[in-house]
Amino acid sequence: MYKKARAGIIPHFTGVSAPYDEPSHAEVTIDTGKNDLDSCKEMLRNHMLETGVLVDSRPARVCDTIVKEEKVSSSDCGMTIPVSTMQAEFIQTIGENWAFPLTRFMNEMELLECMHMKTVTKNGEKFPMSCPITQDISEINKKKIEAEKHVKIGLTYQGEIICVINKPCFFENRKEEICTRSFGTFSKKHPMAENIWAQESWLISGESMDFPCHVKFNDGLDNYRMTPKQINDEKVRRGADALFAFQVRNPLHNGHCLLLKDTREKLIRMGYKNPVLLLHPLGGWCKDDDVPLAPRIHQHQALIDDGTLPKDSIILAVWPSPMFYGGPSEVLWHASSRVGAGITHFITGRDPAGVGHPEKAGVPLYDVWHGQKLLVHSKGMLNGVEVLPFRMAALNGKTDTMEFFNPTAPNAKDFVFISGTKMRELGAQQAELPKGFMSPAGWTVLKEYYANK
Repeated sequence: MYKKARAGIIPHFTGVSAPYDEPSHAEVTIDTGKNDLDSCKEMLRNHMLETGVLVDSRPARVCDTIVKEEKVSSSDCGMTIPVSTMQAEFIQTIGENWAFPLTRFMNEMELLECMHMKTVTKNGEKFPMSCPITQDISEINKKKIEAEKHVKIGLTYQGEIICVINKPCFFENRKEEICTRSFGTFSKKHPMAENIWAQESWLISGESMDFPCHVKFNDGLDNYRMTPKQINDEKVRRGADALFAFQVRNPLHNGHCLLLKDTREKLIRMGYKNPVLLLHPLGGWCKDDDVPLAPRIHQHQALIDDGTLPKDSIILAVWPSPMFYGGPSEVLWHASSRVGAGITHFITGRDPAGVGHPEKAGVPLYDVWHGQKLLVHSKGMLNGVEVLPFRMAALNGKTDTMEFFNPTAPNAKDFVFISGTKMRELGAQQAELPKGFMSPAGWTVLKEYYANK
């Protein structure tokens, strides 16, 4: 039509041969010069939802905990088996419904579907599930359960029964297959593969599992371990019309803070009135050279307390899952797990679940952008949650400020990247970071950690 209008075939064409009369009282104004296509579409969609032109067919999912507080003793179970801290973290992940729709450790069919299809099926509907959540058991305990025909097996942590497996079943722990399908390698030098190779030779599941209590770690951080429903309740209490989640397993520098503030401003431009950030650091097992949960949480809290991050528009909570270091597959898990907390948006960036190649020094095991690309491609599986890809930020050495980095910009050479290794070195020396890289209050927390490491 524009081609015909410019050729004079269609006369009086608005914007070509006739003026565009800007409405004096437009219902909605979308600046296509400042906002990308997806943002423009979301602004229009939100306006149509607000005015009743559209009805949301996929409202936010809120998963309530499946823990039922009830005392269970060892006499109620045919047998009890102690579990590791990592397995307790998985039990918390299932029991508090972060692994929806999973309500037990995976059985054989669920594990097969997870490995080969990246989904699990419930009542004929498929849901994204891209990382294996299993419980291993020894040959001796398997034979004992079978011989004595136990129908209830209690799993204990720190002397307390934290879940009960009903009508147990067993299947082979095919470690090589699980590792290669999950991580693209079965090298024992891969951090999570190392854990899987150390497991027993059998896996246990059951017809169902009961969760008689919320798992407590008594580490001073249990108040940050909020369930999906508790997070959504806080979202409602604050009157948030958008909840954007950010998964992180590292301390936050000013580049992260720039990203989080920029995201909130972007959502406001889209028409949201009160977008709230769910800062949701991984709280489960991670490899030894990662900063543990306690100093990370204290560092995040320091940034809130000193105003680097706005306290009125942020919820700081712990996501209980262990880290898989599974690249793009794990990025799907990071996003899909949080859908049940009522999030509306999920931020994803560079290599959020990556790791170095276990056999080739200095080479990443996964392409550093494949996780972001896969998640954007798969966002239709996330119950309407929008995926927000972000750009890298770096320290501009000329201005001592964090800015979004463009490798083709004329001033690209002025930018400085500070690695985790460099931070560890400076922390061990009790030295200062370059000005503008991190809040001084946050760095004080990390220096204390590195000094005592």
